[in-house]
Amino acid sequence: MSALPARDDDTPTANCSDTMLRIYEYLDGEMTPADTHRIAAHIEECAPCLAQHDLDRALKALVRRSCQCEEAPEALRLTIMERITHIRVSYE
Repeated sequence: MSALPARDDDTPTANCSDTMLRIYEYLDGEMTPADTHRIAAHIEECAPCLAQHDLDRALKALVRRSCQCEEAPEALRLTIMERITHIRVSYE
């Protein structure tokens, strides 16, 4: 997780780019409380970001409902977890 950029007075802020880049992190509750607050504040003030947030939240709910009975094969699950781990290690 990366910190949000700061304004001139060193107060971190969120803009549309930051918000859209981290929207799934926000929706999944994977942010620090401070970053969560900043993203929420931006979404509250920005109609386009609010619309995208609502669309992404609805899409996640639809996928969750549609795939509720399905379980990925163990080999696929392991491959995905390995790639996530590799991406995180490479990114950090």
